[in-house]
Amino acid sequence: MKRKTTVIVLVAVLATAASAFVATRAITGAVSDGRTVCASAETDAGEIQSKGTEVAMLMGDMEESSGEEAVTRDDRDPMVMYKTTPKPRPASTSTRPRAPRWPSYTVTAVLLSDGDPRAFLTLRGESISVKVGDEITGGCVTAIEPDGVTIEGEAGTKKYPF
Repeated sequence: MKRKTTVIVLVAVLATAASAFVATRAITGAVSDGRTVCASAETDAGEIQSKGTEVAMLMGDMEESSGEEAVTRDDRDPMVMYKTTPKPRPASTSTRPRAPRWPSYTVTAVLLSDGDPRAFLTLRGESISVKVGDEITGGCVTAIEPDGVTIEGEAGTKKYPF
């Protein structure tokens, strides 16, 4: 058992050392490849001059781009809060008039007798007694039936269910 443990520990130490070596080589290799201009002893003839021309071209491009280009949201100063301009609301294109709203009556009782049916309606907590022909808010009562009250007004006809 002791021998197996020793072998496992030895393999783990070797694997750790190998991964550290590979990681170091990868990092140092990436850094040395990322240089834009090498030392003059390490370069080919004319490499430093070509890099200088490339920089000069980039500087010329920066000078040519003046304030003529439009500034977008991505070009703004990140330290200043961005404020959007409100978009104008489109004008109403609807030509038809808005339909009148019916009052929100609730039928609380219907009393049917042979010649004089009556109903009790509630509107905003106030109860009123109506019969056929009565003028109320929203129109005129035209029918009182076991299943509700019908009112006819400017907006048309509406039946309030019981």
